[in-house]
Amino acid sequence: MPPFHEIKTVLPVKAIGMRCDMSLWDVDTAFGRLYDKALEGRLMFREPAIGVRYGEVRVPDAFRSEYHVLFPLNEKPGREVPGAEIVDLPGAEVASFVHRGPYEWIQCTYEMVLDWLRENRYEASGDTREVFFVAPEPHSGGSQDDMLTEIQIPIRPAA
Repeated sequence: MPPFHEIKTVLPVKAIGMRCDMSLWDVDTAFGRLYDKALEGRLMFREPAIGVRYGEVRVPDAFRSEYHVLFPLNEKPGREVPGAEIVDLPGAEVASFVHRGPYEWIQCTYEMVLDWLRENRYEASGDTREVFFVAPEPHSGGSQDDMLTEIQIPIRPAA
């Protein structure tokens, strides 16, 4: 059964970000580093955090992927933040899929997403976004099974 999905329009987003190669297990650490940089720069940002995968839509490589961690900003920053950049994500029509559970298992959801795109005759028209809606709270007894990640793929009808 494919993950819950819908086609919707997402608005443009201005965000602070850091781009690097990382494994699935490095994503939390990268968000922690970005959080520290945003605080050092006194930037006001909001939830949820966003990740961007570049290139064609595919099952993520567990050990190495070009990835961009981002926090949406509340306002335009007045200064540069060393080690981070300001990014403008464009608005887009996306196919949206929900992954529930540990982030390390997101590859299984991507397999179903790729099947859905083929079966419904869509192709990607931009880079894939991952929106992190629920992350486990270390002191609340939450677990990674509670994680909720939305995969957003900009789409167009297949040729």
